[in-house]
Amino acid sequence: MIDASIEYKSIIMRCDRIDKSAYLELPSGVEAVFYKEGMETVWAKVQKAAGEFSEASVSDAAACFMERYGARQQELSERCLFLKEQETGRYIGTCMAWFEQKNGERVPVLHWLAVDDAYAGNGYARMLITQVMKLFERFAKGQKIYLHTQPCSYKAIKLYNDFGFSITKTDTYGTAVNEYEEAMPLLKRHITAETYEKLLQTALL
Repeated sequence: MIDASIEYKSIIMRCDRIDKSAYLELPSGVEAVFYKEGMETVWAKVQKAAGEFSEASVSDAAACFMERYGARQQELSERCLFLKEQETGRYIGTCMAWFEQKNGERVPVLHWLAVDDAYAGNGYARMLITQVMKLFERFAKGQKIYLHTQPCSYKAIKLYNDFGFSITKTDTYGTAVNEYEEAMPLLKRHITAETYEKLLQTALL
């Protein structure tokens, strides 16, 4: 669940070494499936059910997805994941093992993690991240992995940290802005002192 009441500030995190002790495998009855043509509506529904695109319709969110990724169908079919309940056919969450530009080079980026609020608190976000990190082990072995987030996703930030992602003070990628100094006081209000101290101690330049 995204806490939309928290002010937006851009946070960049980077994983220099994956902590595989954070991995969580899929339970019986849940499968990981890749994007197929037409699943932009599924993606949009999951994102909205997780609190994203709150002011937009499903069709508008799907159109946003297609505008940004529609021309990259092959990449989507290999790196855009969904978790699905086998018995009901319902989609639980989604995440991408994507790539963006940094100083003229491609860098791996964990992108658009979302879990339907109806499934929150059951470890599915951890399962999705596990699946994406395994893809990066294949497609981007040894590379530093990035992600972009914000203070309202403070629960996810703690989870990312478990996998070896650290908040960066200045580093960024693509067009993402790093607002470390402004974001940290916002985070401090919503996480435990222990979690906040760990984020400070593991922060990178």
